Amino acid sequence: MTHILSADIGGTTCKLGIFDESLNILEKWEISTNKTGEGILENIYDSFVVHLNRKNLDINSMIGMGIGVPGPIDFENGVVNGAVNLNWTGNIEVRKIMQKYFDGPIYVDNDANVATLGEKFKGAGQNESEVVCMTLGTGVGGGIVANNVLLHGHNGSGAEIGHFLVDQKKRFKCNCGMKGCLETVASATGVVNLVHHYYSNMSLKSSLHDHIMNKNVSAKDVFDAAKNDDEFSQFIIDKVAGYIAYAASVISVMTNPKYIIIGGGVSNAGDILIQYIEKHYKNMTFRPAQDDTHIVVAKLGNDAGIIGAAGLIKTYVIERENK
Repeated sequence: MTHILSADIGGTTCKLGIFDESLNILEKWEISTNKTGEGILENIYDSFVVHLNRKNLDINSMIGMGIGVPGPIDFENGVVNGAVNLNWTGNIEVRKIMQKYFDGPIYVDNDANVATLGEKFKGAGQNESEVVCMTLGTGVGGGIVANNVLLHGHNGSGAEIGHFLVDQKKRFKCNCGMKGCLETVASATGVVNLVHHYYSNMSLKSSLHDHIMNKNVSAKDVFDAAKNDDEFSQFIIDKVAGYIAYAASVISVMTNPKYIIIGGGVSNAGDILIQYIEKHYKNMTFRPAQDDTHIVVAKLGNDAGIIGAAGLIKTYVIERENK
């Protein structure tokens, strides 16, 4: 039996896994991420060796290794251009470093892309060939799968969905330095941005009044209040959903996905968010492009990254060899 090694590197932990060719998890575990950024890849290799030895498996018999990293990636060369969460600065040659330890195929991609690939293969994407994922967390990430492969663009900036200009008034500054990005109005931070922007200028009162005035309201507070018929919170969700739908609408006429997957912490709002997005999406999207396209919540949670990192080997090694 042949196996795939998978690593999803995060700022706190590295999620590791051993998979079969069908991307079934044979074993998964976590190790702590070295806060200094030193030795992270060596630690991952060492942990793989320990777990493989327990199974009487030789690491050099593995089909390949997929790695997800929280930073911008030069996909062709397996290089990450800095990763703040890992204390990595400058160009880190992830593939080249790991090849000191493992001489099989190694593919490296950013964490949002591998999460998208995970959802495509084993989650809400139903293994369709055309899938988009928007990850709404502290920021907004995402990925686009077209014709079964991830879109990277000529310099790795493809599918940076969080930096889609959706707020034409450019009211809030994004971490990227620009204003009006999707991230500023649809992330957990973006929800709070909109709350403070609108509340003082509207006659709508809210059960969250004290939280808003004390500057300690959260996105979760807003979604919970909306579910309890808080009119102001419903207004905010409608605004957030409109921005998400606009980005989804443009993507739909570009790649025509079968599934638009909403993931990340904000997606925990569930049905209420999806319903508002669908309302706007249907009213603004080219009819043929939205036909039989489904807006759904991500299914895999924290496993999306390791499944997707293993999916890099399935996509770029196994499936290419079978063509």
